Amino acid sequence: MTKTSTLPGREQIIRRIWRLANAGAGDAVKLACFPPEEWQGTEKLNLDALTEFKRGSNGVVELKFVDRGRLLERLLDTVDHSGEEQVDRFLQAMEEQGG
Repeated sequence: MTKTSTLPGREQIIRRIWRLANAGAGDAVKLACFPPEEWQGTEKLNLDALTEFKRGSNGVVELKFVDRGRLLERLLDTVDHSGEEQVDRFLQAMEEQGG
């Protein structure tokens, strides 16, 4: 049985980029403030903007987030005509890889 997944449409991609560009860091900071043994309910946290989380043996925590400037540049490219062509090429390449 083959699992069929549908690729997101252009509007969904634009909305997702916009949400990522505006995602808050508050939940990631909350996560960093508590030791792992107290991480109950983490599935309710909004960690979309978090790209990397490291906790060193010395207790130092390092958080990395999406590059908002780069996302906004991508969004601008996507909503103008040339961006539309880029999204179409991306979706075509994804279909070719998956199919």
